[in-house]
Amino acid sequence: MDRVEQIEEVIVIGCDLHEVHREDLHVTIRIARDFYNFLEKYEETPDAKEIAYMADTIRSGMDQFYLLAQGCRSDVRDSGAWKFAPHEHWDFSSLRETFMHGFEHLADPDVDGAVCLASLFALTHLELVFMARHFPSAIFADWPPLSRTWEETMELMRKMTKERRDRTQGAN
Repeated sequence: MDRVEQIEEVIVIGCDLHEVHREDLHVTIRIARDFYNFLEKYEETPDAKEIAYMADTIRSGMDQFYLLAQGCRSDVRDSGAWKFAPHEHWDFSSLRETFMHGFEHLADPDVDGAVCLASLFALTHLELVFMARHFPSAIFADWPPLSRTWEETMELMRKMTKERRDRTQGAN
């Protein structure tokens, strides 16, 4: 039994997951495993091509993430398992460490299924943080993907907006 099947089994048995959500669960776990493998392979900053590929992989499961969350929200909410704090400070190494540690504990058969499912949603959240952080830089590969902080990006956008406004006003 591979890791995806082990995790799936823990959640399905522990949450009495309905068959209708089984495929959504499988896709969500498979993408988490793919992201884990990506993080394992790229201990440091991956290149734009690899980031774009991983972002596309995450994006491919968006419908399944939402369908699974909608279908299982009462299992997670009623169990009190959802206690996830937002990832406040983003950098690749801390996201990598948090995700890898969390994923390695998903297949533990001693973990309650609802807790395992809540943990899977927390990992999915981190995948989405990664994807959002690299959009659109993974598409516009000439932007260094990890070189700017949020504040630096916003300052650059303000500067570009001001320059555009100044050009427009100068043309009038």
